[in-house]
Amino acid sequence: MRRLVETVASRRTVILWGGVATLASVAPARGHHAQVMLTITEPSGRVRQLREQDIAALPWRRIATRTRWTEGVQVFRGPLLRDVLTSGGLTQSDLAGRNLLMKALNDFGTVVPADDAWSYDPVLAREMNGKPMRVRDKGPLWLVYPRDQRPELQSAVRDERWIWQLFEITVL
Repeated sequence: MRRLVETVASRRTVILWGGVATLASVAPARGHHAQVMLTITEPSGRVRQLREQDIAALPWRRIATRTRWTEGVQVFRGPLLRDVLTSGGLTQSDLAGRNLLMKALNDFGTVVPADDAWSYDPVLAREMNGKPMRVRDKGPLWLVYPRDQRPELQSAVRDERWIWQLFEITVL
């Protein structure tokens, strides 16, 4: 009887540790991948990966504006694009006259002048109307300009710069 109890206990231990090993081998890879929200490639080739907590740690700005893609005034919150760009050590003078190739999860891409970050104060919106944006809500990051406050931003050419589902910026 004692041998039977030892055998059952030993099998449970193997099964338990096998399950833990399986979870441990999968969880870090999924968790690490899911946490990266934005990748920035600098002119030097240095690649920075910002996680949700990195975005949350930056000062946030609120923009209340209309968009071509939503009804009525929406309230967006997130860090200024310039704060995200300079959070790794780049300066305004490093970025002056450069362009930003921005890519979305759906393979859309657009080129935005880096000077826009200082000229128009766009934000990388993480929230819309007080709720975190999910991928199906144009999140997790949406480049939002203060369109209602700046009439020069109310054009089709400027609207092409509003990229949602943003996940990658390459400084050209």
